[in-house]
Amino acid sequence: MTHPISSPLPDFTGHTVLVTGSTQNLGHTIALLFARAGAQTIVHGRAREDAEAAACRIKTDTPSAEVHATHFSLGDNASIEIAFAGLAERGLMPDILVNNAAHLGLGEDTSFLGQTPEFFGEVIGANLIGTSRCCQLAATHLRDLGKGGSIINITSLAGERPIWGRSAYCASKAALEGLTRAMSLELAQHDIQVNCISAGYIWTPRWNDLTPEQLARRRANAPCHEPTQQDEIARLTLFLASRQAPTLIGSRIVIDGGLNAQQVPCDVVV
Repeated sequence: MTHPISSPLPDFTGHTVLVTGSTQNLGHTIALLFARAGAQTIVHGRAREDAEAAACRIKTDTPSAEVHATHFSLGDNASIEIAFAGLAERGLMPDILVNNAAHLGLGEDTSFLGQTPEFFGEVIGANLIGTSRCCQLAATHLRDLGKGGSIINITSLAGERPIWGRSAYCASKAALEGLTRAMSLELAQHDIQVNCISAGYIWTPRWNDLTPEQLARRRANAPCHEPTQQDEIARLTLFLASRQAPTLIGSRIVIDGGLNAQQVPCDVVV
């Protein structure tokens, strides 16, 4: 059963957060909560129109919030460089970076034997190389400023427990978790705290398209019998960014309704 969350949000007044992939679903929920918590919030999408529309929705929800939009493709290094240069010119470089955007590794044939090297490179390029460049640019700015900050990478349970037919996506998320640990060691000296959140089933509107049988099976497979709500992950992200646990670095925090804890679902236990 899902329980409503009513705890107060940390105060992020004076902070600037960039949430990649925040035009919809989880990324948008994370950006919305940061805005409600007082942060200057930068919404990101691949297309300018989508990012600006999402920023407007947050502004409508929280009229007092400072909300901005940026756009770039994680698979295009040049567009990342241009976008961050633009943020610097506008005085909007983040001290909190949430890397949520991802290539989902879906295509015509995403099986290991069927996918092309180009497709594999496209997924790794976006989810690992593009995300890494965002981290470098944000962290370099914070180092030069002598100001601490936070980087939170949204990974996936698929990095440890793979999804059938999506090896590129699974590999990219496993690699991002490794990068999180490596970055955390080097960036701690600059007071930049780096962690990742590994999620399992997350509720999105796509759940509304599942058949009753599919819904029942998904719920039965999870010990909590429900998908993780976006608000849960968003609040966990805000906690990590709040620096309330300053020595928590290089950690992979799993929030998945217990999926990772079980060897097999209860209906097949022998």
